[in-house]
Amino acid sequence: MAVKEILFYILFFLSGLFFGSFLNLLIYKIPRKLPINKPISKCTNCGRNIPFYRVLPIFSFAICRGKCRNCGKNITFLTFINPIVEILTALLFLGCYVFFGFRLYGLLIINGLILSALLILISFIDLRFKIIPNTIVLPFTIVGIIINVLIYVFTVPLKWWMPLAFSAGAFAFMLIIHFIYPQGMGMGDVKFSLMLGAFLVKSVIPGLFLGFLTGAIIGLILIISKKKGLKQSIPFGPFISIGSAIVLFWGTDILRWYLHFF
Repeated sequence: MAVKEILFYILFFLSGLFFGSFLNLLIYKIPRKLPINKPISKCTNCGRNIPFYRVLPIFSFAICRGKCRNCGKNITFLTFINPIVEILTALLFLGCYVFFGFRLYGLLIINGLILSALLILISFIDLRFKIIPNTIVLPFTIVGIIINVLIYVFTVPLKWWMPLAFSAGAFAFMLIIHFIYPQGMGMGDVKFSLMLGAFLVKSVIPGLFLGFLTGAIIGLILIISKKKGLKQSIPFGPFISIGSAIVLFWGTDILRWYLHFF
């Protein structure tokens, strides 16, 4: 492996770690409707200034355990979730470089990096607050459509409309499920599928299928272990995100394998 290639691997992994740290702040701020442009520089308990090195990726929890050096209490936005978010972001960013490189003027990797960050952001907000904010999915639906329309213009110009069609199709499919079973499928999930169709285009089909499959398996395990009852809701966003992350990298292969049977 060339030295240049190794350097790019390191660069994308480290970029993912630092961007994951930024995602942690968004996960904390967006549901609480706090201003995004203002950094959190003080302990949420005692008000003491937090040194910059205590919010560095992984370091903040591995060394400091997310506690304030002054009062010894847990800093609200520094939890065990932080290093998980940072490492997942780093792995997905690295995967985007490995799978997409800089082909098609970098549009493929831009599409992958943005979607990867959104999947993590939405998953952890949904896990904790059971919401999928419109302020995330609606603007980025437009971003995904623009990027993928450009990709199709450069590759298959006559099919430039595909991102629009699959975005609308995924939305319609999930909306029908919402009307049939509103307790299990919220409107946040429906709008999330609109965004996924924009970014994944054809791959949104196996992505949603894998999301349903993962959700069903995990839900069954939780019910059997009695950690969840039949009437308790489980956030569905993280399961859709798992399916979407898989098809982001292997969606074409999965579709080809499936169509092989027909």
